[in-house]
Amino acid sequence: MSRIKWLIAIINIPRFLLHLLFFFIYRKRNEEDVVVGISHHGFKCSSWLGFVYLMTFDKTYRNLFYFRIGVFKYLLFFLAPPHNSFVIATHTTIGKGFLGIHPIGTFVNAERIGQNFVVKNNVTIGYHKNKRPLIGNNVTINSNAVVVGDITIGNNVIVGVGTVLLKSVPDNCVVVGNPAYILKEGGVRVQKKM
Repeated sequence: MSRIKWLIAIINIPRFLLHLLFFFIYRKRNEEDVVVGISHHGFKCSSWLGFVYLMTFDKTYRNLFYFRIGVFKYLLFFLAPPHNSFVIATHTTIGKGFLGIHPIGTFVNAERIGQNFVVKNNVTIGYHKNKRPLIGNNVTINSNAVVVGDITIGNNVIVGVGTVLLKSVPDNCVVVGNPAYILKEGGVRVQKKM
């Protein structure tokens, strides 16, 4: 099956020529996202070919690419429309290595997101009392989580499924529940209230 998919991706190269131009112009912004995305699909290849594969088969990746190239996205939408239920707010700052795993119904509107961020489906990251979250490096936010307000999520944090997070989280934690509590801190089970 993967050979057929690669053949289809190669056939789609002419469709994505303009996209490839912007990929190469903004390569520093996009390359790490492609490497993370293509490795998630279980492949290893050159970044430009991986880019074509993701643009062909991962419609939600298009949203990230269009976010990375800014206003130039309006030149390319008609060739490959983004997914309409995955939104990344234009004024969010996002580090390299962003990965959306089936981010259907997901809204990302943080002040800043660090490197190697993973977000899953039906997640809301956004405003509460006119403030947005700051998210560190190596953070994973799992399905159905809500992360809002003037909070900071530290580095190496996992936010569990269905967690409602309204308070800041220190580094190296696993946070779960509603109301949220720290399940693990530094690899040790603590079950600490926040």
